[in-house]
Parts: sequence; C-alpha cells; structure tokens
Amino acid sequence: MTISEVLLVVGAALVLAGIAAPGWDTARLDRRAVKRRIYWAGTGAGIVVLFLSGLPDLQSALALAAAAAVLTLGWAYFRTPNIVIGGRVRTADPTLRDPER
Repeated sequence: MTISEVLLVVGAALVLAGIAAPGWDTARLDRRAVKRRIYWAGTGAGIVVLFLSGLPDLQSALALAAAAAVLTLGWAYFRTPNIVIGGRVRTADPTLRDPER
C-alpha cells in the first residue's frame, strides 16, 4: 500500500468519524455544540488528509478535497443542525432549526 492510499483511507476515516461520532453534554456546552465541533474538526482534518493523498498531482488533490468539502457541507445543510451563522441554525430541515437545546 502506498502512502497516498494510506492517506486516502485515513482521510475517509476521519470524515466518517466526524459524521458518525455522537455529541455529549459538558459543563460548558450542550450536546449539539459538542457534536458540531466534532463534526467540523473531523471533516476538516479529513479534507486536509484527502488533499495530501492526492499530491503530487495537484489536480487530483484539489478534486478530492473539493468533492469531500461539497459532500460534508451538503450533509451538514440537509441532515444536521451543524451550520450556525450569526447564532442561527442554517439547515434545510425545519425541525432542526430550533434554538440550541
């Protein structure tokens, strides 16, 4: 297995872990806020690793990173309350637009 293949698997695993990991309540943050931070940290790290797996071919690296970014942003918008801008939840699902619980 080449280093690019290893990075591809690791990047995909990070993205999936960010999506699948549950949130939990803490003393300072509620479950949704923790889950949101896990989601963006996991998917962000995964996108960077996927970009690195495509190098030295810059076109492949950009294509992998762009595809992963579109998929994770789409997932966040259509399936989760993970996009918060100006204190408002931005989502396609009206049931997820409730203020922080």
